[in-house]
Amino acid sequence: MNPRFLLPLLPLVSTSFAADPAVKVTVGHSTEANVFKPGEVAPPAMNDAGAKAFFKIVSGKADENCGVLPVLQDGKAAGNDDDPEHNFFFGIGEKGGRISADLKGPIDLKEVATYSWHSGERAPQIYKLYGSDGSAPGFNAEPAAGVDPASVGWKLIANVDTHEKGAGQHGVSITGENGASLGTFNRLLFDIQANDDPNGWGNTFLSEIDIVDAKGPALQRYERKIETLTSKDGKFKYILDSSESPDLADWAKINLMPVMEEWYPKIIAMLPVEGYTPPDTIYFTMKQATTLPGYAQGVPAYASGNNVTLNANFMRDQQGGEAVGCAIHEIVHVVQFGSPGGSTRGERPPTWVTEGVADYIRWFLYEPQAKGAEITKRNFGSANYDSSYRVTANFYDFVIKNHEKDLMRKLNLATHNGYSADLWKEWTGKTADELNEAWKAGNKTRLGIE
Repeated sequence: MNPRFLLPLLPLVSTSFAADPAVKVTVGHSTEANVFKPGEVAPPAMNDAGAKAFFKIVSGKADENCGVLPVLQDGKAAGNDDDPEHNFFFGIGEKGGRISADLKGPIDLKEVATYSWHSGERAPQIYKLYGSDGSAPGFNAEPAAGVDPASVGWKLIANVDTHEKGAGQHGVSITGENGASLGTFNRLLFDIQANDDPNGWGNTFLSEIDIVDAKGPALQRYERKIETLTSKDGKFKYILDSSESPDLADWAKINLMPVMEEWYPKIIAMLPVEGYTPPDTIYFTMKQATTLPGYAQGVPAYASGNNVTLNANFMRDQQGGEAVGCAIHEIVHVVQFGSPGGSTRGERPPTWVTEGVADYIRWFLYEPQAKGAEITKRNFGSANYDSSYRVTANFYDFVIKNHEKDLMRKLNLATHNGYSADLWKEWTGKTADELNEAWKAGNKTRLGIE
């Protein structure tokens, strides 16, 4: 057995050999399912020197589904064990890569800490940490893959390899023995290696890199506020993260989560697909608008897999209005696509099809009294069956009342098994365009439009 892991009294902590014998590498590991607590390694800090550093990819390509590099310095761990947008990782087939951190001036390096969390091969961390003050002859600030950093002015600080710990939460703390300094550096280089995976999915989900200045301020740790609601029958879990909006925690527990518990099983029953099981756990994260990706800062909520992100600013403004309804819309998407196997096995339907389903369930089944999907004189001129969201939901209501009561189930089957415009004729005896004309004619008469 590797002597790095011979610490029987501390099963979740190990000290590994490092490049410098005066360097201590401590590995914390946990299989905790909900809250990020990587063993004995402290959680990420929000005000470390890394928060102001400039991170750059030196070699390798980022995965198109991962978060941008600043997720490594926001002081937060991932929300769960499969949370790509809050992690950085190299692309499929990439055998790792290199990331540099420009510290914008020399610091007395006290600690470097790295964090990861995943349910599979993307959890362990394997990398070499180098540091430099930039003064060595022939110094190269961006050594390409295949170039030994030590040959171009970098000092090897530590070797890290946590793969023997397996899946789960990994926290690595690199420090000097007995609190000694690791040295004075103004740049760090992380030479990251992928974990073994036959399909090329082994690149680590890194969620944070902390760089601690010995002369820096006392560290402030990000404290996560997590609540877990288990359904009465024990089949489902609804996990609420209100860390960024603690003022909404009580409102959400009283007004939001019980509705999710009631309606999620209902929606699953409405949209059955043979051979496909929606997830049994949903993660709800309330984030401030300013911390959402730029494209999402103006939207009330969005779903990705079994993660529902709620715009805390919108929730706060709409506590007595649309807040809960917009979450109903998103859990419809979790039912549609939230589990592996949720992707379409034929032609994928246009977006208006699935968005219309989510808004139909919201406006016509959950909150019909709100009349939020009405066709009015104001929107009649632009209304069309494929206008998406509320307008398409209204069209669906017309089709359900007049032609096909089982439309929701059939649309969801088409979402999974393959969509075709010909299905409308098969289901109702009319094309979508013919249904559209009848729907618009009825609204025109109702509204008294000449």
